[in-house]
Amino acid sequence: MPFKPAVSTLARQTIKTAFEELQQTITPADAKDFPSTTLDHVRNSVLEIENQLAARRCLRNMRRLSPFLKGLGHYAQVVKVLCNGTPFLPWIWAPITLILQVASDFVEAFEQIIQAYSRISSSLSRFEILSDTFIRDQDFQQTLAVFYADILQFHKHAYRFVKRSGKYYCHAPLPKNASSNWKTSLGWKLLFLTTWSRFQRRFDGILEDMKRHETLIDLEANARHIAESRKAHQDTRTWREEQLRHVAQFEEEQAAAHYQSILSWLKLDESDQLAIVDKICMEGEKYAGTCSWVLQHPKVNEWLRRQPEASFLWLQGTPGTGKSVISTQLVKFLRTNSFVIQHLCTSSHGSSIKYEEILKSLLIQLLKHDGELCAHVYKRCVLEKKDPIRSTLEHHLRTTFSSLSTEPHKTEYMWLVLDGVDECDDNTQKRIIWLMNQISSEPSQSGGTVCKVLISSRPSRIISSRLRRRSIVSLTDEKVSLEAAIRLYTSQRLGYQFQQPGQIEVNPDEMVEIQESVVEKADGMFLYARLVLDYVKANIFYHAGEIKSSVNQLPPKLNDFYREILSRILACLDSRSTARIKCVLGWIAFAKRPLQRLELLSAISFSEGTADVSHVAPRHILDVCGPLVEERRDTTLTFIHVSVKEFLQSSSSNLTLSKHESVAEHGAASVACLLSGIEVFEPKPLNTQKLLRVVKGLHGLHIYATEYWTEYLLSQAATPAGLETTSTFFTLACQLVGKLDASADTPLASAQLTEPRLKFLRQHPILHRQVVRALKTRSPARIESEYAFSDHQGSRQETSQRTRPPQRDGRRAGTIQKPISNVLLYLPDNILPSSNFGLRI
Repeated sequence: MPFKPAVSTLARQTIKTAFEELQQTITPADAKDFPSTTLDHVRNSVLEIENQLAARRCLRNMRRLSPFLKGLGHYAQVVKVLCNGTPFLPWIWAPITLILQVASDFVEAFEQIIQAYSRISSSLSRFEILSDTFIRDQDFQQTLAVFYADILQFHKHAYRFVKRSGKYYCHAPLPKNASSNWKTSLGWKLLFLTTWSRFQRRFDGILEDMKRHETLIDLEANARHIAESRKAHQDTRTWREEQLRHVAQFEEEQAAAHYQSILSWLKLDESDQLAIVDKICMEGEKYAGTCSWVLQHPKVNEWLRRQPEASFLWLQGTPGTGKSVISTQLVKFLRTNSFVIQHLCTSSHGSSIKYEEILKSLLIQLLKHDGELCAHVYKRCVLEKKDPIRSTLEHHLRTTFSSLSTEPHKTEYMWLVLDGVDECDDNTQKRIIWLMNQISSEPSQSGGTVCKVLISSRPSRIISSRLRRRSIVSLTDEKVSLEAAIRLYTSQRLGYQFQQPGQIEVNPDEMVEIQESVVEKADGMFLYARLVLDYVKANIFYHAGEIKSSVNQLPPKLNDFYREILSRILACLDSRSTARIKCVLGWIAFAKRPLQRLELLSAISFSEGTADVSHVAPRHILDVCGPLVEERRDTTLTFIHVSVKEFLQSSSSNLTLSKHESVAEHGAASVACLLSGIEVFEPKPLNTQKLLRVVKGLHGLHIYATEYWTEYLLSQAATPAGLETTSTFFTLACQLVGKLDASADTPLASAQLTEPRLKFLRQHPILHRQVVRALKTRSPARIESEYAFSDHQGSRQETSQRTRPPQRDGRRAGTIQKPISNVLLYLPDNILPSSNFGLRI
């Protein structure tokens, strides 16, 4: 009796790895009958499915599976030697029944899978004429093992497609008897066609791999071609590795292209969120350990666990208690081994507090995580040319949340952090809380997704009424932990300050006394502690006693502290200088977006309400506002905290800002900047003096002005008082549109407008005509073509960076300057130069 052939270690390992991957994918409930399933069982099941389809009048040609099942039978006779003593063999055919049963409910999916199995059958034909003659050859064993791995690889992908979690969300009414299971099953069907088409390239690679190993079998069956066989084995291994690498690279590039197209479809600029997150993260990372206490909090700890319980947490606290820093540090902690998305709301970035923009921000982060879902949204939205309206965004956001899990037997956990929700308007708050409640309350199921939500905000009546039964962490009740964190923060800042050369000598006991004075004064408010320490750093002291005494004399309330700071700023200024400081603060408070330093200096220069400006405002004016204003790494200027803006608008401020007055001033400055551009650069030629104006930054506001001049007009016209015909803003606007009307030599674009505020301009025909012209030339198709033209020269260099969000730096602004000049303002090429207006060059 011959001995059993020795099994190649490599072949056995290849089979084992493929088996374990498929075993981890298929749920235990679905795989419980696999060990006892025979090929005959599969044949009988195929016949039963055929009869069921016939009863539903959806009969398909099931005979196409016969060659495949026959080929599996011959293959099993050869490969069983490698599977002796293991559960591996039945897994070659057992998943077929399960996959076909589920797919039979969706004819398109069923047809695709039948065709795929039919294509695999052609590579199994060689085993009909082979016996176990060559089974002792280890190269031949490895070839058989690769066939096993390829077949199971296809089973794994097909099973994932038909068992992927996901729910169908639609505003249209569902069938009366539609259950949650019905909606869940419909979810995978919606995703199938897009994800399957994305899988085709990988499937073609599996088929090609089988064909190459089929050629190896022919060589191995002929003893005269041993040398060719060994070389072919090596070539095939090399090809297989290269093919897998190319498929992965193709999928990555395709996902990046889809992502970029969706980004354009959403008209989303991620740079605002990046700037907000960057600023807050920098504060948290600069002083390590100040947020570590929150990880030990029982409610937070429970929310962080991979368990369906505690799916919603509300972190609330008064201004300045560190809510945003805590939120970003929780995100940083989670990102080490979990999937988390975030959105930070702040009134300094108007787009961040708009409901649709929040939906876009969350959706794009989800799609970046999953290429298949990205392909689905690309097909359903971009290719079908749907508008990114609220209902569409909500639908795809909820569908994407429920479909994140790709492993049918594994529950996927993800975390969502929303900070600063109280800064949104009331309707936006209601919609956000409703949506987050829906997402976090989805019933957990095997293979589903559990989304754990954290909302961070001030105490809010609207939020409180909708989160009564949710877990709440109130920072007001965490004074002991906050005081310990402030003590650590104070220790780090003072320690660094007093270590610098030339500082006063402070012994350890005195250091502790100063720390305790700051902690007591802050009363649980990080912002107040920061202001106190900034005060200590800015003033001159001879000994520690003076520091302690001065700290104790500071005002006890935040608004009082702001008033004292502002009083110090204004103390030595005359009325004209005070008005200019007010202008600076007004721009920072109410600009449509944060302005870079050079943009802000240009804005201040044109805020006098005249286009005849020859000098840019000095940078010193920004330094004077330093205690209340900070410059970010991207050179944009913001208040040190949102509460500064609130103080300046309150009656307790000693320099009260009026939003209505500031916005009117900003509109006039924007129009004045554009008028100056026309008057200075229209006459030819461009001389050194004109170009020097650009280099100095005098026209730094130009890009901002071209983007928002129509918005200022429309928003002013839509107020109860309407446009004030005696105002500087109205006078300058009439001058601008008069020049535009005289230079316009092309008919109005045919794009449809949905701007309801245009009706308020009808009594001013020229204003109305030029605003309509500007809005129509901002149509997506026009802007995209202009942008593509301007970017043509640098497109190759940027291809590898397309997934990066656009940045507001000099290089980018210089690239888009000409399209903005021509498209947004609709000026002829000879009026304004294509240059780097006021940006660093």
